[in-house]
Amino acid sequence: MTEFTAITGEDVKTLRAIAGDGAVIDDPKQLQQWSRDSYWYSPVLKAELDEKCAEVIVRPGDLAALIEVIAFAFKQRVPVTLRGAGTGNYGQGVPLHGGILLDTKSLTGILELEPGRIRAQAGAKLIDLERAANGIGAELRFYPSTIMTATAGGFLAGGSSGIGSVTHGTLWDPGNVLCVTIVTVEAQPRVITVDSVEQLRGVIHNCGLTCVIADLTFALAPKQPWEEYALVFDDFENSFRFGHALAGSDAVVKRLVSVFEAEISGYFKQLIRNGAAEAGKALVLLELANSDSAMRALAAQHGGTVTYHNPPAHYHAGGMMLSDFTWNHTTLWAMKAEPAMTYLQDLFDAQSFVEQHRARKARFGDSVLTHIEFMRFRGELVPQGLSLVRFESKARLWEIIAWCESNGFWVANPHTHRLDEDVRWNGQPILDAKARWDPLALLNPGHLGAPA
Repeated sequence: MTEFTAITGEDVKTLRAIAGDGAVIDDPKQLQQWSRDSYWYSPVLKAELDEKCAEVIVRPGDLAALIEVIAFAFKQRVPVTLRGAGTGNYGQGVPLHGGILLDTKSLTGILELEPGRIRAQAGAKLIDLERAANGIGAELRFYPSTIMTATAGGFLAGGSSGIGSVTHGTLWDPGNVLCVTIVTVEAQPRVITVDSVEQLRGVIHNCGLTCVIADLTFALAPKQPWEEYALVFDDFENSFRFGHALAGSDAVVKRLVSVFEAEISGYFKQLIRNGAAEAGKALVLLELANSDSAMRALAAQHGGTVTYHNPPAHYHAGGMMLSDFTWNHTTLWAMKAEPAMTYLQDLFDAQSFVEQHRARKARFGDSVLTHIEFMRFRGELVPQGLSLVRFESKARLWEIIAWCESNGFWVANPHTHRLDEDVRWNGQPILDAKARWDPLALLNPGHLGAPA
């Protein structure tokens, strides 16, 4: 393992000469503020990572400065942690060994745009990509619920799926990520275009461990006239059956199908105030296009009542967005009401969901609340869980995870910051990429348990 070197006052001067005075920060309060992502969703990670901090923040304004900062870090043997908007929940944006926090917030350019693709610098916000695409009759295939602040590079390196994944799958699915421009961490950093499926496996969801992302190209979909709906159900199992039928229907054009156990509805105060949700009733939130009649027919079959409808003219127009209550935003609403709440990423079996849900309820009661996001995963429609958990202790949390895994759930543990402890990681392609592009293992050290 490389022996890292601490940042000195002379190093800070050198970095300012490279990137400019305003692009280099060594103020202790700002270092604490920016040296963290949203790991605090996990009380386990909070205890492990709260005191970790970078020694200096650098925000290069162009590719030339980015390359020069990387060359400096290699020469000095200084660790480098990459940062987008800090919306990731796994702690992998936290510097464990000090060093440089390389912030891409100044690299925001949209470099190419055509109906089927958009190329943007790593620091460009996803909402800006979506709006630019909308301007030519296109849209992002999918995006996280943090679209208003998340960056393109941060999503590629730390995300996986989101709103739209019910149709288009994940970042790993071929055709969603078309190309990535990376910079290697070497004495003379190379700028490489990565566009093969195999090499992309070393970049997608790499959590900043294999390379520095300079820019990327996402595939786009044709823009749709999206409408938002909320429905309530007296019975949670019926709400799931409705969501499953809707998500799997070829007659329905969908971007979002989210299902919530009744107790979760109580956390959505804004939805309750405007009549979209009802405390004590299961809830389904939808984004559909040209599918109103098909949706209402399915809702009638499963006992659902439409309580809210937002037409296409008001979609993403500055008001309330239903997606703000979905994916891991659900956890945030729960934590606002109950600070001890946390979550699991637990994949249910679509054919035995009811049995799995009932068994977990019998075992853990309201300690675990079911929240489902329907998505395409490895080509199959699946009920992806972002279940809420009332945290008692790490031992209890690990007990719940072990029980789930032994009862047919597929759990991606969000309470570890090590990439190779996430069952979704790409394995050997990540290790091979790190060996090729980061030979001294300066990128994000400590966030990978396996030998680099």
